[in-house]
Amino acid sequence: MIYDEYLTQAELQRWILEADVAWNAVDPKIALSQAALLDQVRDSALIESYFPIYTTRLMRALWDQIDATSVFSIQLYESYKHFYVLNRYLELVSYRPITDQELVAVRERNLDREIIDPIAELARYMVSEHFAAYFFLRLSRQAREPVLQKIAEFIARDEFRHTQFAFDLLLPRVRDNDGARACVLSAGLNFRHVGADVVASVPIAEKNDLQAILTLDKKMCRLCGKSLKEFAKGEGHGTY
Repeated sequence: MIYDEYLTQAELQRWILEADVAWNAVDPKIALSQAALLDQVRDSALIESYFPIYTTRLMRALWDQIDATSVFSIQLYESYKHFYVLNRYLELVSYRPITDQELVAVRERNLDREIIDPIAELARYMVSEHFAAYFFLRLSRQAREPVLQKIAEFIARDEFRHTQFAFDLLLPRVRDNDGARACVLSAGLNFRHVGADVVASVPIAEKNDLQAILTLDKKMCRLCGKSLKEFAKGEGHGTY
């Protein structure tokens, strides 16, 4: 069962809040010298705070699929942990920490969203986590404050694992199923980041991140037997 492997990987890669993050070493002066970057950290924290609503909605849509609901129970814990760590960092450097009222407002705006097609939504999640992983990887290299560098490294590692488990969940669902493969490719071609439910502009650490785009295309090709570029041409969209 996929849960066995995923739980093992999650346990082996787990980082501990108080043991692995040097909170006492945070340097607010260095952090505040990169205000634009902290704005991205804040938006990222808001997006991570959304997962108690988003994940439970996705789990309801997949309620009878034990493999998906079991691994998403771990993802939910880790995503909210990301929110907590990022917001704690903002509090320590005194840069616009997120309030409970803001969290409630984000949830209220999204209460009526429905998942019509679980396969398409699982693909959307996979692609969102893919780009989130690259965002935090780039953030870890752009941040000058050492503790934020380390936090971003930890989160990037989690996000790469999240996108992989979504891939692993989709694989048996698209095997020998042309409709499911087309659904996944369409979701990739018409991608809307999960974070767009929360913030007006999803944080990006590098505009048109070529490495992230190329690795996503390879992932789609492995999953569906066809790249997004090939699918776009077949759908009459030209290049993507």
